[in-house]
Amino acid sequence: MSNPSQLSGSWSSIRSWTSLIAPGDFHLVVQRDKGVVRLATDQAPSENSCRPSVDVLLRSVAEVYGAGAIAVILTGMGQDGLHGCKCIREAGGQVLAQDKASSVVWGMPSFVVNAGLAD
Repeated sequence: MSNPSQLSGSWSSIRSWTSLIAPGDFHLVVQRDKGVVRLATDQAPSENSCRPSVDVLLRSVAEVYGAGAIAVILTGMGQDGLHGCKCIREAGGQVLAQDKASSVVWGMPSFVVNAGLAD
């Protein structure tokens, strides 16, 4: 089974086994409209000096999926994702973070682990 990746545009459908990537300078958010979950892009202000920001995406995931949400934070610099993971946990969802030994840069995962948010 292939795992195609593509840039997401506003109102992209979420499909199994497909990776959607936020286009540069756009946040990616999950929205539910009339029972259908889709991805949308926007150019709201940067967060954590980032656009796209993982925090923006994860907050929207927590709002749409609640306790069914899962966040996976992999190697990366900075603390983007920390506040979004807090939203996922507050909604009853699960947070996974890459371990230090397998991370190229244990930045983003370290903030999540050190905050006690990772399962």
